Amino acid sequence: MTGHATTTGHAIFRLGLALACLTAGVVSMTMLNAQAWAQEAGTTVEGRSDWQRTKCEVYARALDDILDHVGHDGVSDRFLARNREFIASGCLADVDACPETDTDIEVANGLTIATMNAGAASSFSPFRCRG
Repeated sequence: MTGHATTTGHAIFRLGLALACLTAGVVSMTMLNAQAWAQEAGTTVEGRSDWQRTKCEVYARALDDILDHVGHDGVSDRFLARNREFIASGCLADVDACPETDTDIEVANGLTIATMNAGAASSFSPFRCRG
């Protein structure tokens, strides 16, 4: 393993641990409201289920926390804009937030860990690179 790969691996691990702590409270709240899990998914911001709202709130909060941790240097403008678009849509828009840089990948990994720790499937995140 190269020095950069080791450093990146340790950073992702530390970020994952921090996000696990962050989302532990959200998971507890969500588990207490099991009925929200069973609600039918909404297709508009106003029609979203409580569970859809919770996932989006976790995602938005995690993005801010990760950017506070790793900074904006190295995060591509397009990747950040697409993530913000996803959040602004209530996490309903089919956007392609394609990680292009090492920092984009670190942010995407952290967001995936945070949302999965909160109980969302990995397919919830908008990380796609479709041409």
